[in-house]
Amino acid sequence: MRISTLQSFNLGLNAILDNQSQVNNTQQQVSTGQRVLTPADDPIAATKILQLQQDAALREQYDENMIGAEGRLTLEETQLSGITDNMFRLKELTVQAGDGSLTLGDRQAIAAEVNQLLASTVDMMNSKDAGGEYLFGGFKGATEPFQQNESGRYDYAGDEGQRFMSIASSTTVATGDNGKSLFVDIESADNTFTTQLNPLNEGSAYVNPGFVVDEELYAEFYPEDVVITFNADSAITPPGTNYTVRQASDGRVIDGLANQEYSEGSDIIVAGLAIKISGDPDPGDEFFANSSEKQSLTDTIFRLMDGLNNLGDNVQDSATLDNLLEDTLNNLAFAQDSISQVRSEVGARLNVIENTSSLSADIDIVSQTILSELQDVDFAEAVSRLSLESFLLETAQQSYATIQNLSLFNKI
Repeated sequence: MRISTLQSFNLGLNAILDNQSQVNNTQQQVSTGQRVLTPADDPIAATKILQLQQDAALREQYDENMIGAEGRLTLEETQLSGITDNMFRLKELTVQAGDGSLTLGDRQAIAAEVNQLLASTVDMMNSKDAGGEYLFGGFKGATEPFQQNESGRYDYAGDEGQRFMSIASSTTVATGDNGKSLFVDIESADNTFTTQLNPLNEGSAYVNPGFVVDEELYAEFYPEDVVITFNADSAITPPGTNYTVRQASDGRVIDGLANQEYSEGSDIIVAGLAIKISGDPDPGDEFFANSSEKQSLTDTIFRLMDGLNNLGDNVQDSATLDNLLEDTLNNLAFAQDSISQVRSEVGARLNVIENTSSLSADIDIVSQTILSELQDVDFAEAVSRLSLESFLLETAQQSYATIQNLSLFNKI
């Protein structure tokens, strides 16, 4: 076979370049510690490596989610524990207030502590997580959930949403509970009501939480709602501030309470309820007493405080106070049951996170082992191969130099 000088040169050069490429590739394997540098090195292993790396990145994100979820749930458990402690103290004060030897001044001293417990409880209800969002606001994390109105009572400004977070490919966990289901929608001991004013009112009057003074009479009226409407001053003689009390469903005047002269701070007794309006109402202003089977924790505490501060030592107020204290104890028990149930759920969620985290760690160990087998270089084999490839490269270079001197022109 005839081989030209150019072919001879090209064969020698290609051998050098091939050996040099092998040396460089092995040298990169040794320096990086990775056997598969490009998919071409091992296509099957490269595919598996990519999948394992993607799975590891996803697990890392799930691990971060678990840390965030665990932080929120731990904080929720802490706040619920503090609220429960406050309710135990409120029960003690309620029992203490039932001592028949106490005077109004004594009960007002108890009410001062109740007021502090209410503020402490609301502060925990308005707690924030590490990200600065309100814990019990539902999806409205930027809005303070429990806001005090003009009457001193608290309205819920959050929503009924519940946040969830993915902690595994097929596992999600609730990272909180909204304040409405937890603190507002609490079963009441007896048929009760909530008072509120029409947001379109133009006057400066406000309404107290009110009390049930005749349970049998209110049971007959329940579940109707009461509307107190202020009329024009000319509706009575001599002209003055006056109101009419109606049944919300059909507008019927209740107990003949039409065009009644307004006396600030005096009880309006209607259908077994005692409602007190204070301030300066304008004609057309409306106040409502809406029947309800539920009573929020804040209303239970506020109603107790209002009763201790204002119910006197007469027979009628004493009977109302007795009913109030009994209802307060029952309502606090219902609130404790509601919170205890949620605390159990929080504990179960934390267990799910712990188990998922443990499983994720085990999977990560197995994945890293497989990834190491596919990706990591065998240093002993690679160094030995590098030595051989370096020797072959040197041999190719020496043979090329020898071939260069085989030209016939060197013999002339």
